[in-house]
Amino acid sequence: MFRTFRADLVRHGGRDALFDPGIYALQIYRFGRWAKQREGVTRRPLLRFYRGLSACIQLGFGVAIPAETNIGDDLTLIHGNSVRIHPEAIIGKGCSIMHEVTIGMGMQRPGAPIIGDHVFIGAGAKVLGPVHIGAHAMVAANSLVITDVPEGAVVMGVPARVIPARAAPVKNLETKAG
Repeated sequence: MFRTFRADLVRHGGRDALFDPGIYALQIYRFGRWAKQREGVTRRPLLRFYRGLSACIQLGFGVAIPAETNIGDDLTLIHGNSVRIHPEAIIGKGCSIMHEVTIGMGMQRPGAPIIGDHVFIGAGAKVLGPVHIGAHAMVAANSLVITDVPEGAVVMGVPARVIPARAAPVKNLETKAG
């Protein structure tokens, strides 16, 4: 557990990360996962302590990452204020989530999002319902994702739509002879 704590701290910027609520929310999430795996008489007090810490982070910074959430390694919370993640959501490894992001259930379709590996979710984005976001996809800031996102796609808008890739401009290779 402590090795993971150190890796999270380094990934979030080392000592500078100590001023970012995202690192604390992630550490408390990891502590909660660890506490849920304990057996015997220590489990109950550890879970109570976790719930208290989690409540403080929710009240102070608006960050809710329940211990029931399945999150892969190397999650980065960039400016981690007001991040809300549903307990049934699944987040792959190497993902980056910016501030004011909600990953949760939709009102009309039950089920939580499944997010692939190395996905970037921009500030203010909402990912709702039983959607699948493919690996290496990018969700633009303030987008509303309510449909599946293909692997490697960039989505933007309300509701989010795939942005077609643009071809790189071709440089003029002709040279003028003098």
